[in-house]
Amino acid sequence: MDLKNILTDRLILIPVTFEITNSLLDGSSNEIEKLGIKTDEQWPTKDTMDILPIVNKSLEKDRIPTGFEFWIIVKKDTMQVVGDIGFHGKPNEKSEVEVGFGLVEHERRNGFGFEALKAIINWAISQDSVKIIKADCLINNTPSARILEKVGMKEFNRDQNLIYLYLQKKTPFSVDGDEFCC
Repeated sequence: MDLKNILTDRLILIPVTFEITNSLLDGSSNEIEKLGIKTDEQWPTKDTMDILPIVNKSLEKDRIPTGFEFWIIVKKDTMQVVGDIGFHGKPNEKSEVEVGFGLVEHERRNGFGFEALKAIINWAISQDSVKIIKADCLINNTPSARILEKVGMKEFNRDQNLIYLYLQKKTPFSVDGDEFCC
């Protein structure tokens, strides 16, 4: 698969590569800087660092990003990393993927989470292997829950800590005026 960057009005989503994950695991942003992108002192976040070894191991095997790893979120106007978004792996046997995202704290509440999530969902539903997109969110993380609902995800369960949401591909839906369907 020849994976291309995803462009939105204000953002560029760049699929992470094996070289980038290696660099980040070594505490360096050299591979990102080679792309003309600046990193933020708050990125990678702790959550990103927690998943890096898993993503690195997956990319070490395949060498080519599938799109079901994570993507770096870059602001077009400053070419600075503001966060990341992606999936918890390739679609499972039920054609489900789970999406997650995180932004550096000082870039939250600017609409970047919604813009990036809308773009990555659009990419995911264009993949034949995806039928359902899932997400979970801490109950007390109201801003993230609102973003997930705004892109059309529906709650299907909750427990003491988390809200579980999904979006089914075969159901036509609209995100911010854009129509999506099967």
